[in-house]
Amino acid sequence: MYVVRCTNLSQIILSLLLALFISNVFASDTDDVLVDTQWLTKHQNDSNLIIIDARSEYDYKKGHIKGAVNIPVEDTFNPLIQTDRLGNIKYIAALFSNAGIRNDHLVVIYDGDSYIDAGRVFWVFEVYGHKNVKLLNGGLEGWKADSGQSLSQENIKLQTTNYVPAIDPQRFITKFSMRLAVRDKDKLIIDTRSKDDFDGKKSIASRSGHIPNAINVPWTENFIEINGIKMLKPLDELRTIYDPVIKDKRVILYCNKGKQSSLSYTVLRKLGYDVAHYDGSWFEWGNDPGLPVEK
Repeated sequence: MYVVRCTNLSQIILSLLLALFISNVFASDTDDVLVDTQWLTKHQNDSNLIIIDARSEYDYKKGHIKGAVNIPVEDTFNPLIQTDRLGNIKYIAALFSNAGIRNDHLVVIYDGDSYIDAGRVFWVFEVYGHKNVKLLNGGLEGWKADSGQSLSQENIKLQTTNYVPAIDPQRFITKFSMRLAVRDKDKLIIDTRSKDDFDGKKSIASRSGHIPNAINVPWTENFIEINGIKMLKPLDELRTIYDPVIKDKRVILYCNKGKQSSLSYTVLRKLGYDVAHYDGSWFEWGNDPGLPVEK
């Protein structure tokens, strides 16, 4: 009798360990901010998955991944101002609801081949508290090359939902909090613009230069081109770029108007860093004569 009980207990333990192993394998398959073409092909028809095309409506209508919903990156901007600033919580709630997005959806975002539109929409989802959002590595060009599927021209309209966003303040930096970060030794500011922008040789704002104490890691350092397709660099190469400069600090990113640095934001989230994004970026900072600038 005692032996039987031990055997049953052993079987229970083995079953629990097996279940834990399977759940961990599943987690490694989904708990990531990046997915590739093979993953998306496998999960494309999952009922809880929604694919978002972040390109313009014009490009979307010319051809997109089958089943993808179109949310152009410009639609996430505040419609009342012309500086590519983030829409407020009420506006984003209506945008996501009208697109048919639920809070429990697994969201996969792509654009053409620049990553900056998809990266920006990725950041918007995270700012508004979405728990399961990912970027398609390779974008649409990678999909066309690897999936073996033809593009769809069907205009996908899903049933309206009641999306409830919840702001995550850890992902969003304002001009005021950036002013505090400039003097905070525990924070690292990364300017993701080109070296010429950083050095003050050119500028989209009335002033040139960069935010004081920022370091320059251009957003283009994040990817390589393979057979004409832009792909994010392997993890070891990305760590070589960022690990020596970050050293366990909280990272704040900015660029010209908040799109290029959104890609770097996604990459640093992939690498596991504590990272936030300055929405106003250089366009706001460089046009405010009351703020300090370095060259």
